[in-house]
Formats: sequence, C-alpha cells, structure tokens
Amino acid sequence: MFKRGSVLLSATLCTFLLMNSARADESISTTIHHQYQSPRALGMGDAFVAVADDYTAIFYNPAGLARLENGQVNLSMSFAGTPGAKDFYDEYKAIEDNAALSDSAKQQAYIDLITAHFGDVYSIRTTPMEGVWVRPKWGVALIPMDLTVELQMHRSVPAAIDTKVYADTTLALSYGDDFNWFSNGRFSMGITAKFINRGFLSKKLQAIDLANSDQIVRKEDLAEGYTIDGDIGMLWTPEIPGTGFWSWMQLVRPTFGAVVRNVAETGFNNSLKLVNKDQTTENLHPEKNYRVYDLGTRWEYPRAWIFGGRGVLDIRDLGHPDFNWRRGVHAGLEFDWFVYNWWKGHYRVGMSQGYWTAGLSAELGIFNLDVVSYADDVGSRNTAVESRVYATRLNLDF
Repeated sequence: MFKRGSVLLSATLCTFLLMNSARADESISTTIHHQYQSPRALGMGDAFVAVADDYTAIFYNPAGLARLENGQVNLSMSFAGTPGAKDFYDEYKAIEDNAALSDSAKQQAYIDLITAHFGDVYSIRTTPMEGVWVRPKWGVALIPMDLTVELQMHRSVPAAIDTKVYADTTLALSYGDDFNWFSNGRFSMGITAKFINRGFLSKKLQAIDLANSDQIVRKEDLAEGYTIDGDIGMLWTPEIPGTGFWSWMQLVRPTFGAVVRNVAETGFNNSLKLVNKDQTTENLHPEKNYRVYDLGTRWEYPRAWIFGGRGVLDIRDLGHPDFNWRRGVHAGLEFDWFVYNWWKGHYRVGMSQGYWTAGLSAELGIFNLDVVSYADDVGSRNTAVESRVYATRLNLDF
C-alpha cells in the first residue's frame, strides 16, 4: 500500500489503509492485451481474421484450419520490446546494486529515476518456446510461457510506476471444417478450446516498494488462476459469377471472416499455483480474457511472376471495456515473393490502433525469420499515447 509521510492523515485514510484495499494499488493502464500475437499478422496491422492460412489460425481464426492443404509443425522463440527498456533497467539496477546508498537515499534515487522518465512506457514480451502442430482440419499448440511486462511512469503523488504483468501458459486444441450451409461459395467454421494458466500483476509501484525489494516484479506478487474457454470462428468466400458486372471480383477473390473470442468468459477463478506457489489470497484473480468480437475481410492481388499478396481490413476487440474505434480498426497489405518451396518470403505494411506497422519474413528451408515493428496505444480512451515496439521471431518450420 502507499506510505504517506505526513502525520496529518485523516481518519478516512487510516481506515482505507487498514482495509488494505487492492484497488488503490491497481495500475491504470488501459492497454488491450491480446492473449496471442503473430509477427506476420502484426506486420500487416494485426489484421488476420480473414487470412488465417498458416499455423497461427489456431489463435486468430480456427476456421482457417479447414482450408489448410498441408500440415505444418512450427517451433519458435520470440522477443518484443520498446526502445529504452534495457537502458531504464540498467539505471534501476545501478541504484539497486549501489551498497553505499542508505535506505532513504535509495528511495530518493528511485523517485528521481521515475521523475526523469515521466510519461515513458516500457514493455517487453517474450516467448522462450512455442510449439504448434497443424494438419488440414485440426491443430494443437503448447506455449509453456508467454511473459508480458509493461511499465508506465505515472505522474502521481508520490511518483509511481504503473505495472502490469501477464505470465501465461497455454494449451490449445482446434478443429475446423467446411459446411454446405450456403450454396453461394465456401463456408468454413472452426473452434479452439483453450486452457490458460495466468500469473498476473496490476499495481502501482512506488519508490518505497522498489527500495524494499531487489526486483521490480517478484513472482510472489502475482495473482494466479486458470481458465478453460474457447473461440469460434468462420470464413466465407463467396462464389463470384464468371460473367456480368461482378465478374471482376474473381481477380481479388474476397473472403470474409468473424471470430467470437473467449465465448464463456469464465475468468481465472481457480489456481493450480504453478507460478506463485505461495499465493494465499484466494479473492485476488488475474484479469480475465474478455468476450470480444473480431470481423475481417481479405482481398487477394492478381499474381504476377513471383509476386502476389493481399489487402486486409479488420475491426477487432468489439465488446472489450477499453475498446474505441481508434484501437479497433486494423488494416494492412502483404506482398509475397516465391522462388521455390524452400525459398520465399513476405513484406508487410499496415495501420494498427492508429499507428504504422511494418514487417518482413524470410524462409530458407526449415529456417524462418520474422521481424516487425508495431505500436500499442497505451493512453486513455480519449487520449492516444504511442508505445513503439520492435519484435523478432526465430522459427523452425517443418
């Protein structure tokens, strides 16, 4: 809890402190956290609902599994971070390791550090290992650890760091198939069942908290819980007549998609204590995965020589409490180049949450490299604040 230096505390505040209210310590971050992110999708504005043509269909739109022509095994590791995050940590560590500082001097040094970075936002997201196996119509994915840490320097009194942490372990099973419900085109549906164990922290960390601990975030501070939920997705590619006014659409082959994520919205109300074995406060639960609705469309370019590609437009996170149209609109372009089955790649550009994105992929045999730059909107619903992120993923693709 916050510690006040003044001796003129009101009776109301004393009562508030004694109640140990968790709300006062909560971070005020309104960033929309996506339980899974693909560098390929992020490069094209994170608009992928109507594409979903690779192993990431499990998490973006399971209906895409019905349209896979070949199996795929993908093993990967990824890292994403904001510029300056390491420099900030180095400054923090220099204070922490300075044995000559008294407790009060160390606390003042942390206040000065936070004050010097007012308005800055630092984040990292890392997945040390991810494994996905898909075949036509079905797939399975295991992500042992997906860690996200966001630190936002906040102008509160006293100065504090709005801190948010997600530590997820995910097991997902998916199935998709075609349904002849519409004679006009191809209609596919899919479902992904997900087990997610989450460690979670949402807290304002003051200088005194940093001075009293040798880590910015300790696993003992994490609330933990697990959930079992599911996503339901669909894809529809209409049949285009060969003659008449609409025949030109055969060149772009439009596809439309929709996904309902976290259908049950059950929350993380039970704990296996896999992350925080010492958790004792049973009424503290991680932030739930909200039931949201994603809509998308894809338009293919006519292929020319070794090049092809597509344009995409999504509306994402409809129904999320922090949704607004600035954050919800995602659009992008992807350009393919294909020399051989073992030598190919993609270039991408887009807009996500009002900010530009760009990325590329290069595949040589079973080795695949993805790099991308994108931005999260970490401001309020009424005021946009950009947090630029750079990410890379190393893949073995069989």
